This record gives sequence, C-alpha cells and structure tokens, in this order.
Amino acid sequence: MPRCTVLVVEDEVVIAMDLQATLIKLGYDVPTIATSGEDAIHQAIALQPDIVLMDIHLGQGLDGIDAAQQIVETLEIPIVYLTAYADEATLTRARTTLPFGYVLKPFEPRELKANLEIAFHKHQFDQLLKDNQQWLLGVLTSISEGVAATDAEGLIKFLNPVAEALTGWSEAEAIGKSPEEVLRLVHEFSQELVENPVMQALKRGTIVNADTSMFLANRAGDTIPVIPSTGPIQTSQGQIQGAVVVFRDMSEQHQLQAQLEHNAMHDSLTQLPNRALLFDRLQLAIERAQRSPTFGFAVMLLDIDRFKFINDTFGHTVGDQVLVAVAPRLLEQLRSVDTVARLGGDEFAILLEDVTDPNVALKTAQRIIHTISQPLPLTAHTLQVTSSLGIVLSTPTYTNASDLLRDADIAMYQAKASGGNGCELFDSSIHHQAKDRIQQEQELRRAIAQADFQVYYQPIVDLATRQLVSAEALIRWQKPGSGLVPPDEFIPLAEELGLIAPIDQWVLQTASRQLQAWQQLQPENAPPLKISINLSSQQINQNASLNELETVLQTLGSVRQHLRLEVTESVFIKNIDRATELFQRFQAWGMQICLDDFGTGYSSLSYLHRLPIDGVKIDRSFVAGMDSDPNKLAIVRAIVGLCHTLNKAVIAEGIENHAQRRLLMDLGCQQGQGYLFAPPLPADQIPAWLDTDPATATHRD
Repeated sequence: MPRCTVLVVEDEVVIAMDLQATLIKLGYDVPTIATSGEDAIHQAIALQPDIVLMDIHLGQGLDGIDAAQQIVETLEIPIVYLTAYADEATLTRARTTLPFGYVLKPFEPRELKANLEIAFHKHQFDQLLKDNQQWLLGVLTSISEGVAATDAEGLIKFLNPVAEALTGWSEAEAIGKSPEEVLRLVHEFSQELVENPVMQALKRGTIVNADTSMFLANRAGDTIPVIPSTGPIQTSQGQIQGAVVVFRDMSEQHQLQAQLEHNAMHDSLTQLPNRALLFDRLQLAIERAQRSPTFGFAVMLLDIDRFKFINDTFGHTVGDQVLVAVAPRLLEQLRSVDTVARLGGDEFAILLEDVTDPNVALKTAQRIIHTISQPLPLTAHTLQVTSSLGIVLSTPTYTNASDLLRDADIAMYQAKASGGNGCELFDSSIHHQAKDRIQQEQELRRAIAQADFQVYYQPIVDLATRQLVSAEALIRWQKPGSGLVPPDEFIPLAEELGLIAPIDQWVLQTASRQLQAWQQLQPENAPPLKISINLSSQQINQNASLNELETVLQTLGSVRQHLRLEVTESVFIKNIDRATELFQRFQAWGMQICLDDFGTGYSSLSYLHRLPIDGVKIDRSFVAGMDSDPNKLAIVRAIVGLCHTLNKAVIAEGIENHAQRRLLMDLGCQQGQGYLFAPPLPADQIPAWLDTDPATATHRD
C-alpha cells in the first residue's frame, strides 16, 4: 500500500523541518514544505498530496485559512490545521473550510499520527460516498424512466431529467412541493385524481404498484399514460426517510395499442370500419331497439356496378383507387352517428341510426347513389361508376346482425338485377326472388357438374349462295322440368359466379368432336367446315382458366385448324400486349380469331389494326334495321370498308330479311348468319346443310 503523502505548511522553517522529520519517522512521505499561503497553493497543485497539514497563522500574504479555502475548492484535499492558539472568530473562519482535524502545538507524535490517520480515512470514506452518489445520480439522470424522490413528509427532493420533461416541472421548481402538485395522477377514463402512490408508500412502508390505467397530468394540462411504481427509502434500522417513485412513459405503447385496436376494427384500404366493428354496432342497435320500441334503424348494403369489369379492364390498382375515392363520398352523405363499413371487395354497409321512416332511408340512398355516380378523378383515369343499394328497416323480428345484412344483400341484388344505379327496399317478394336466385345458382352448379347442356349450331352461310361455310356453337341448358334454357338466361349468372370457364371448355370439346363427325360426312372436294366458338374474358384473363384452355386446345390436334375463336373487346382491353401474344400463338396452331360484337365496345375500332385478328362480326344491333335506318346502314358500310382495307373477313349476324342480305352483299360482306337462313339448330339437323350444290342451297329458307 503506498504511503500517505503530507504537505507541511509552516512559516517557521525550524518547526517545519522538525515536523517533516517527525512525519517521515511516523511513516509518511513528506517530499517538501511550504512556508507561505501562496506557496502552499502552488505546492498542493504540483504535488497533489493526500493531506495538507496547515498552520493557521502564517506570515505575510494569505493566512492558512484562506490558503486552505482555495486548496479545498480546487483540489478537494483534506486539511488538518496546526495551531498553538486560536480565538473564536478564527476558528469560525476555519470551520468554513470543513477541516478534518486540529493539532495543537506543541504536539506529541502519537497525537499527530492519530489526527492524520483519522483525517486520511475519513476523507477516503467521504470520497467513496461522493463517488457513489455521483454514480447513482448518473444512473438516475440517464435512465429512460422518470424518477422522483421525496423526504419523509412526502415533499419533492429530486427529479431526474425524464421526470422534469414528463411533469413539466424543473427540479429547482419542484423541490419542497407536494407530490399532489407535481405528480398529479388521474384515472384513464374518469380523469379524476387518484390517491398518490407516494403517500401510500410512506404510510405503508411497502412498494406500491399503481393501476396501469393511469395518466400523469403535467403542468401544461396534458395527460400522459404512465405506469408508476413507488417504494419507501429506509435506513438500515428501518426508519423511513422518504420515498422514490419511478414512472414509465407508456405513450408509444399506448399509441401502438390504439393502432392495433384500430386496425382490428377498420379496413386497411379505406380506413372505414370493417365487418367486425359494423357487427358490434349493429348488435348494439338491435339491443337498443328491443329496449325502446320508438327506436329504429336502417341497414344498407351497397355494391359498385360492374366492379369486376373495372378490375379486369384497368387492373386491381385502379379498382382500389375507386374504392378509396368512394369511401369519403359515402361519409359526406351521412351523419356522425351513422356508420359506414367496408365488408370486402366492392361491398359497403351503412347503419342509419334512429331511422323508422322508409322515405328517409330511400332519400339517403338516392343521395348516395347520385354522389357516387359523379366522375371519380383517379391517378391515371377519370372513371364514372354507378352503384346498387339494398335497404332493410329494423323490426322486432331481427335479433342478429347477420339476418339484417342477408336481407339488405337480397334487396341490393334486386337493385342490381333491375339494371343497377338504383336502390331497393327489402320486402317479402324480394326475399322470394332471392330464394329463387339461390336455387338457380345451385341448379347451375349441378348442371355444370353433370354436363346438363346441349350445343346448338347456327349456320353461317355464303350470302351469295347460301351455302354453309361455318356454324356458331351456342350452348343451351337442358334444365329438368324447364326444357332448354337459352344462354342469355344463365350465362350472365355463370359469369357473375365465375363459372363461365368450365362451360366454355365443355362447349369447345363438345363442338370439336361434333365438327370431326361432320367433316367425315362432307364430300371430298368440299372445303372443310369450320366451327365458331365464343371465349369469355374470364377464360382468357384468368391464368388458371387460360392454362386449362391451352391444355384442351393442345389435345384437339388437327381439328384446331378449323376452329374460329370469337372474342369480345373485354378479352384484350386490359392487356393488349398479352392478348397479341396469345392470339398469335393460337393462329400458329391454325385457328382463326374473330372479333365479336364489333362496333358496340369503346375501343374495338382503335385496336383493330393492332391485333392479329382474322375477321370481325358486325353486331346484330347494326344489321337490324339497316334496311330502314340510314345511320345504321352508314355504320355497316364503314365497318365493311374498314375491314376490306385491313384485309379482315366480315361476318354479319342477325340477318332477318332479304333486303338486309342484299344490302350486305352490295357492300361486299360475304358471310352472314340469322333467322333468314336458320335459327340455332340441334347437331342432328346440320348434316342436311352439308349439301355442296349451290342451287339446292338457294331454296333453303
């Protein structure tokens, strides 16, 4: 252990040297002596001794007390005074330097050693205590929790920086104030003051963990969610000297919890309430209506008309933009007490609180339908959409939310079946219609599973000779008890249910087998008969359905060369490049591509020159009446002329009289179909049309 170093300060050199010799004999290190106050300060700074043995009365300049004061303030070195006498005033001055002892002259070596040893060890203990205090203070000021300490009376003695920030009080301002003033804790929901845990800890002498649903009301009046924990400060004998409270700022966790609760009850796309939150509010409304007969409400279900077409045509990103744009328009038409929720897809539900008059619900629905129908400015498009809305009013028979939404859904589908862009109020007749629709859906699914269909074929003839050149395959549903159901009565339902692809594939396979059978009946010199088969946009645009279609086509072999695939613009408008690549692949297999319903779409004309199309079909809406309507005749003339220019074949459909046939021939249209020649026929009647004699075909009316 190194020896203790002592700086001797004595203005009488003989006494100083005697002190130095004595201290060295006692085992101390005394490298030098100082004879003045100024010299003492200089030597203390240079030597950094463990103790300064300071004579109070020095000669000229600083006396020992003034020198000691500067040494203590600068170096914190313990001072032991050496003096022969001192009056009370001098001793009072000396006490301000907090000396560690006094040695009276003349002194005994043992007395001198005892004083120095006591001073040295006391200083070491004080320094250790001070270091521990600094370490503890550093910990308290650097931790992320707020820490406050009080005395035994509960008055504030300490605040760390986090506590200052949370409470809005500086430590200097808070010291001496009560915890009720500085640490104001209120209940999360009632906002009433709660009993301060500091006073509880002082009374009980135990740690107090407060309720987690607690807020700290700071000096500015804001509330901060906190979790406080308070414990008493006790001496080794168990005496309570104060309390310390640690409180954690839970703002971030509180916000995260609120966000999680919001996400659990709201739609991520539109930020509207979701199905779960709607069901909660519907159930509350039902319970309120059961308690109060005068209270009523209305439930609406809204669906965007042809929303699937928007997704298929422009992509799901644009579809999402439509939903996001519709949401605020719904909110604009409702009161703050009402609820708008997105149930999924393009389906929205609305709860109108305190509504018993159906006219009020109908007027609200009409406002909603009108505002949705206004143009929607999207990122890259401006679209105009319509909506269908079903309404159901509360009655005592409704005891759960599911039944209300079921009947609103029934009314909404009735509005959609009526053409869309309107609303329907639920009643018993609509309910029966919905049951019929569900039954039809089940029957259609069963028909697909059992292939309860027939394919009829409408002849496509050479307009000049009426000779059969092709036939269009048209499906019929062989419905038990109802006979043959035409396609316009079940194909829209199949498309809505996503069932059209398997129907398309069945028609393709059935018609291809039939074509092979007919071709064997044709004379050897006759051109091979062709079959026209309609393909839906779902069959082409859905990857899984397209893969199945290509698999079927690959199994057909050489018969593919006599197939004409008829498509509408919905097949290619979404992705022109993908459609081009697909059509080229089909053509490489020997098939022809024909654009059906030409002239009725928005974009067919602009895409005609870009797509690998072999021919077009003039829609029956233009052929019908072209012999009496100059405008329709002009449209047909333009289509035929354009197709000739682009080297595309032209087929007219819906020909019903000789005048239309002659006009089409005059315009250069070579092929056509319609009731003038034949309606769709069952397969066993087509062989009679395989006669290659034009003279015979001419009389076939």
